[in-house]
Amino acid sequence: MPVTGRLARQLITTCTRPGDLVVDIHPADHTLVANAMILGRRATAVISDPREAGVTWTRATTGRDEGPVRRAEVRVARAEAIYPALAHRRGEAALVVLRRTCEPPNATAAGVPLHESILTEPAALLTCGGHLVVVTGLHLMEGRPYDPVPGLIREARRAGLVYLQHIVAIHGPVRRKRIVLSLLPATVAATRAKAGPPHVPTVLRAHADVLIFTKPARPPVSAEPYPNEGGEER
Repeated sequence: MPVTGRLARQLITTCTRPGDLVVDIHPADHTLVANAMILGRRATAVISDPREAGVTWTRATTGRDEGPVRRAEVRVARAEAIYPALAHRRGEAALVVLRRTCEPPNATAAGVPLHESILTEPAALLTCGGHLVVVTGLHLMEGRPYDPVPGLIREARRAGLVYLQHIVAIHGPVRRKRIVLSLLPATVAATRAKAGPPHVPTVLRAHADVLIFTKPARPPVSAEPYPNEGGEER
């Protein structure tokens, strides 16, 4: 689930100040890191694939001055070692961006103790007042649509975060009240071409759900349900 340049700039300028740290976990591309550098922020990305990490670093730093490049880093770590690799950044990030794929209801993330939230480690990276952005979307589970948004909001509350906003990020331009998905990156077009014979349908995601949470100076005291926890406003 890529973050577009426009969305990246909006998140960075809204949630951070110059010199703040932006952390991108499992980035789909270099967009967030590159925009953080352009806007005078520090940036850290952590990727499990060494090849993808090299591509991300090259694209993010090509043509940049030495100063911005020195403020950025791309780390390589196995999926289960992502947060140990970021231990030196705990409590420092003003913005953390995380992609969450869909999981069945009541599923427990691998390696996460039952008493902890799947968002506990991302939340630990935040400074007080920092923001966690989770990029997700509706998925099919056993042939049925599954919306991960309500569960993620509950997990964020368990991690001590406050739910702020749900943004619907459209992946294509809107023309005549319709989302145009034909204008997609070449990499997506190539993926579609390899998907199989013409009779095999290829699903393209029209939008992503962007959830924004904040880490308060003190844990939330209210046990009342969060707005839209049921996901009724989409």
